[in-house]
Amino acid sequence: MSEQQIPDWKESTPKEDSLNAVLLRKTKGKVNSLLERLLADREINLYHSYANVVSVRRLGYNDHGPVHARITTLNALKILGLLHEGGIPTSLEREHVATYEDSQVAVALGCFLHDTGMGVTRQDHEWHALNLIDPIIRKYLEWLYPDELEKQVVVRSMVHEVIVGHMAKVRIHSIEAGTVLVADGTDMTKGRSAIAFNMQFEPEVGDMHRFSANTISKVEIEPGGNKPVRISIQMDNPTGLFQIEEVLMTKVKASPIMKHLEIEAVIKGEAPRMYLK
Repeated sequence: MSEQQIPDWKESTPKEDSLNAVLLRKTKGKVNSLLERLLADREINLYHSYANVVSVRRLGYNDHGPVHARITTLNALKILGLLHEGGIPTSLEREHVATYEDSQVAVALGCFLHDTGMGVTRQDHEWHALNLIDPIIRKYLEWLYPDELEKQVVVRSMVHEVIVGHMAKVRIHSIEAGTVLVADGTDMTKGRSAIAFNMQFEPEVGDMHRFSANTISKVEIEPGGNKPVRISIQMDNPTGLFQIEEVLMTKVKASPIMKHLEIEAVIKGEAPRMYLK
């Protein structure tokens, strides 16, 4: 595939529109109101889209743009919901400083914006994200909590932890940031690597990520048998195990929610392999 065949980086896609509908259908209250605005925010979409230009066209990496932001946000909210249903309080709840809904807001806002710094550089992109979009974070929190400065401060701090912690390079301690860290690793299906996989690159660093992701057909997040959350990764062949062992499990092991997870790999024609049970 040539560069001329890649969709215009500023245009939305049917996949984005489909994910927008799912996100709005599956949320309510403040989280739904927040997402309704985030998904239509032109400036945020441009940050996401340009991050993908750098990630895919310049570096040959997989998707770090609008679709990835939507999938990870959807997965993060689903994981947080399953933890909630399993009786696991969020850190803001446990510390008696905010509600479960406020934790959902922090997860949604932080997860949706976590990779915007890829438009600057891959290295330390989580910190570049904060520099780029902290004014946007403050704008949305002032809108959501107009007369609650305390909530603005608490949720903004949590959003920052979510963003700086998503690469597992900075130690995090909250359920909220740990949820996003894991959710970021769950976006690993072949769709994420499609453009980079089909573009014409010489062999280089990053090839294994693209080839291994291209074998993963589905990631399911559902209630576990013994733990609140089960993550099931289905793949065509064992090449996809690289994504679990080198990407997802690296994030899981650094996450405060690890003890609440079951993780299995399902290779076509083989018995499931359990990584956590």
